[in-house]
Amino acid sequence: MAVAIGVYMAWSHGLIQAAFQSPGSAIALFFCPPFILSIAIGPTADAELALVLLVGAMVLANAFLYAGVAAGGFFVFNLMRKGSRRQA
Repeated sequence: MAVAIGVYMAWSHGLIQAAFQSPGSAIALFFCPPFILSIAIGPTADAELALVLLVGAMVLANAFLYAGVAAGGFFVFNLMRKGSRRQA
């Protein structure tokens, strides 16, 4: 979640352009795929509710993404570990 918040802070302060407009945004999309939502709203939106919804969606989606990757990695690690115990 810290990655998503960091990406949002950099985007809102103008360090990163929206979605595909700079190399920095490509890096941000690699680490935080929900950053693609930045196309839908500009970094200086007038409605505070829109920004809150955008940031909440980015943080929550990124958290679930990394949790899924970690669970998958844990599953594969356990399969590999059990397989090596049987061979020994």
